[in-house]
Amino acid sequence: MRTSGRALAHLSLLSATLLTITACGGGETEVAREPAVRPVKLITLESASNVETVRFPAVVDAAQRSELSFQVGGLIETVAVAEAEDVEQGAVIARLDQRDFESQADSARSQYNNAEEEYQRAVRLSAEDAIARSVLEQRESQRDVTRAALDRAEKALEDTVLRAPFAGVVAQIPVRESQTVAAGQLVAALIAVGSLEVTINMPARLVALSPEVENRGAFVFLDAAPDNRINAEFKEADLLADTASQTYRVTFAFTPPDNLLILPGMNATVELNAARQSTGEAANRVSVPLSAILSDGSDNYVWVVDQDSMTVSKRAVTVAGGIGETAVVTEGLTVGDTIATAGASFLADGMQVRPWTD
Repeated sequence: MRTSGRALAHLSLLSATLLTITACGGGETEVAREPAVRPVKLITLESASNVETVRFPAVVDAAQRSELSFQVGGLIETVAVAEAEDVEQGAVIARLDQRDFESQADSARSQYNNAEEEYQRAVRLSAEDAIARSVLEQRESQRDVTRAALDRAEKALEDTVLRAPFAGVVAQIPVRESQTVAAGQLVAALIAVGSLEVTINMPARLVALSPEVENRGAFVFLDAAPDNRINAEFKEADLLADTASQTYRVTFAFTPPDNLLILPGMNATVELNAARQSTGEAANRVSVPLSAILSDGSDNYVWVVDQDSMTVSKRAVTVAGGIGETAVVTEGLTVGDTIATAGASFLADGMQVRPWTD
């Protein structure tokens, strides 16, 4: 049976109509989808009088270190220790060849003994008025000169033995036996590992805030062992700022835990915890992460989360000073409000959110 041209035309029109209806139906399905819920990090605000944290990079150093050298030059006869060896206070580190020094000390001692005998003879003769007073004084002067020479020779002989000034670990020995060294040349470096220290550069703005804050603890975290929190104590601070960076050097001391081998030169982070000493109206201030505060021209705002609907709304805030990674909000927020932090820059009024978990 043949199909007429008119019938073919009707079939083509019907097919085009069905395709159009199908396409429109798909578009209506896309529009009807529920809006996506954006994941964001949330935080419930606490009073600004609670602990705030600031962190500084630092390098571990020995609380006590000494670069040892002979006060006289000579040939090294013995190096009595090895690098990384524990030594007690007074232990021999190295010794020079003592033969020349012993000879000089013996010569100086002989000269002194002769001068002492001459002086004592002069004293007896002077008592009998057998010699002039000037002769006695001359013999006394010669005796004193030879005594000083003997003291120097004995001191030089004593200095041929290098001893540990305190108990510690030998960190470096840049010399070897049978090597000739000059006076003052580095022979060994000794460090005390029972107590270590870290030094940070504290900005002037934080130093200026120090009367307003109460110290709540200092801690050291090693880059090589970041999960270990080590208590530290304030040791000293420079009262003159670095002229270039306008920072002040502050040093903290700490005792390494038994489960870690900590050596000078290791990278670390110093964490300082402090609390503002707030009373009255100031106690109602809240501490807010800097990442949660956004700017719209000259105005600052945050995204506040409604816990019932899990939607966000923009709220203007007044920001005061802060410590480290936080800022203090004096108006616009109250303790207990929940705000968005990470991801806040992608939000809009009325957007629904959900907590973002790592």
